[in-house]
Amino acid sequence: MILSEIRFHSPQNLAEAFKLLKELKEARIAAGGTDLFVDMKQGLIEARDIISLHKIEELKGIGKKDKRIRIGAMVTAQEIISSSLINQHIPALADAARSMASYQIRSMATIGGNISSAVPSADLPPSLIAADATVELRCSESSREVTLTKFFTGPRETICQTGELLTFIFVPFPPPNTGISYQKFALREANALAVASVASRLTLKDGKIDRAAIVLGAVAPTPVEALKTSEFLSGKEPSQSLLEDASLMAKEEAKPISDIRGSIWYRKELIPILTRRALTEALSQAQGKSRTRK
Repeated sequence: MILSEIRFHSPQNLAEAFKLLKELKEARIAAGGTDLFVDMKQGLIEARDIISLHKIEELKGIGKKDKRIRIGAMVTAQEIISSSLINQHIPALADAARSMASYQIRSMATIGGNISSAVPSADLPPSLIAADATVELRCSESSREVTLTKFFTGPRETICQTGELLTFIFVPFPPPNTGISYQKFALREANALAVASVASRLTLKDGKIDRAAIVLGAVAPTPVEALKTSEFLSGKEPSQSLLEDASLMAKEEAKPISDIRGSIWYRKELIPILTRRALTEALSQAQGKSRTRK
């Protein structure tokens, strides 16, 4: 693909974007472009028309709405890291953003793009799923809100239909005594995709685990909720031995493949280690202990 053959469109608002989507049926959407342009360079996808969302101000910003945190699809990873609202209520999301690539990439890559690309090794979805996030999908005539767990249908595949845009991410404020942790293993300290990742959430009530959630990343076609492990933890008094048992159970819920970053065996061996770390940190947060920033 020769760059001079590509038509680049920069709508000023959503109305203009939806008009272009109707006119250009085969157009590709560019948020930060950190995935799209790499895929184009590698010949994985082709595009004659690119619709960039970078000038649409309504898709930017992090704030509160209806007792939830609302994150615009064009918010960058670096803005997530810098957000006092995110760091106060969902620090695991800031940790996940911090683990992404380099500062230069984080300053361009957007939360909407990281979700919509539906790459199994993406860093942000596991923490968002553990935090009960939903996404708003909007077209020119209507909008709908779906849970992030239902958004992904396969590698690089989502329920987003032709003419729809992911516009906002909503995250409910966690209840008291809740901790969420994101743990990742990559082949290099930084700038590398996850070989495996785990996000864990624990909510305590009356000294017991009132609710647990464990989400596995990069070990299945889509982020996987370890439902059996989460159910095993619920209603029990937390202890190190309980977390160890749960970590081993999570390993059995992973369904990885072998690729250049790791074999099936290697990824499955990583899961109990990452799960134990994530559960331990989530428990510490839920108990109100001081948190060490990564």
